[in-house]
Amino acid sequence: MKWLLLLCQLLLLPLEATTVVVHSSVPANSLSQSQLRNIFTLRQTQWPDGSPVKIIVLNDNSPIHQRFCREQLRLFPYQLNSIWDKRSFSGTGRRPQQVDNIAAMLALLRTEPGAIGYVEQYTAEPAIKEVRIE
Repeated sequence: MKWLLLLCQLLLLPLEATTVVVHSSVPANSLSQSQLRNIFTLRQTQWPDGSPVKIIVLNDNSPIHQRFCREQLRLFPYQLNSIWDKRSFSGTGRRPQQVDNIAAMLALLRTEPGAIGYVEQYTAEPAIKEVRIE
C-alpha cells in the first residue's frame, strides 16, 4: 500500500518547466503565448524595436526541447520542424540555429543581440534575461 501511495505521488509531481530567455538587448520583458508561438514558427521575425529575432533551439531529441514544444508552443517537435522546413524551402524564413546543449545555448544568448531560447533552470546574469509568458 505504501508503494502505491509513493507511486501516485511521484506521478503527480510537476515536471520542471522551461523558461524563455533572451539576450539583454531585447526590448520585451514579457510575451503572450501567441507571440511566443509566432516567433518560434517564424511568423514574427522582428522585435518591437525592429531588430531581428534570432531563434536558438536544442536538438530535437533533447527532452528539454520536447517539453518546451509541448508545454510552451503547444506543438510536437515534428510539427515545428515541418513548419521550419516549409518556411525554409519556400524562402520565407530560415531554420533556427540548433545547439547540442544548454551551455552552447547560453553562450549564443550572451553574444547574439536579439536572440531567444529556453532553459530548464534560469540563473540571472547580466547578458541574458528571463521573459515572462502571459
